[in-house]
Amino acid sequence: MKREWVWAIISLLIAIVLSYILLSIARDEALSKVEVGCLDSVQRENIRAIMLKAADRGLEEQVVHLFEIWVRDPSVEQPKRAQVGANNAVNAHIRARKAAIAWSPPEC
Repeated sequence: MKREWVWAIISLLIAIVLSYILLSIARDEALSKVEVGCLDSVQRENIRAIMLKAADRGLEEQVVHLFEIWVRDPSVEQPKRAQVGANNAVNAHIRARKAAIAWSPPEC
């Protein structure tokens, strides 16, 4: 009976992880397909530069925020919590940059 529960929990966790991965992929594809009217190459590259700069700024602000929390909370768990938050921020930054680079509205 106990073994059946363990397998049920493992199966559930695998299903959750796979669902999360599939939803992340779908979200990233949706972000790279933002529909806008036509743009000339100068406008497109200007907007892309703004999106890349915003992703960089977002990462920097999140790392500063995580550090401020770490300074205020000297608990034993904090370095690990800050590391998890930093990993999440870096992964989001990578996905945002990838989506901005892939963004390709039609030329006028």
